[in-house]
Amino acid sequence: MSEDFNEHEELLLKSWDASVTPHERELLANAMKSNAALRLSSDQYQKIRMLLLRPEPDSFGPFFAERVMYMIKQRTQEIDYLIFFFFKKYQVVLMGVLVALLITNILLTDQLSVKSIFGLEQETTEDVFGIDIYQDLTK
Repeated sequence: MSEDFNEHEELLLKSWDASVTPHERELLANAMKSNAALRLSSDQYQKIRMLLLRPEPDSFGPFFAERVMYMIKQRTQEIDYLIFFFFKKYQVVLMGVLVALLITNILLTDQLSVKSIFGLEQETTEDVFGIDIYQDLTK
């Protein structure tokens, strides 16, 4: 029975794609009348066939590239805004730290000049001392 079913199924599939002889057509018609499973398979194959045989290819629609570019630009603007907002949020804190460091430098220096406030003073020769590495080697 299973071999007959396979032969009938093969004949069914062949009838959709190629021409069949009148004898094969008659065999297929008789098999369809007597076999409910073959009719069910025929319906399933027909549905699959209709899904696979689309009349036109899928398309992204008109102005697809423009829509994609618009979305990318929108994302870029959102990211720029978030970066700006992040730094704007902390700019008061950063200015406070900068002012605190400047006040600390003013209090710790003996002179009130712009160079001393920012720690740009030239070191005098009295402040710099040298280390003579050869001194210990000669003894």
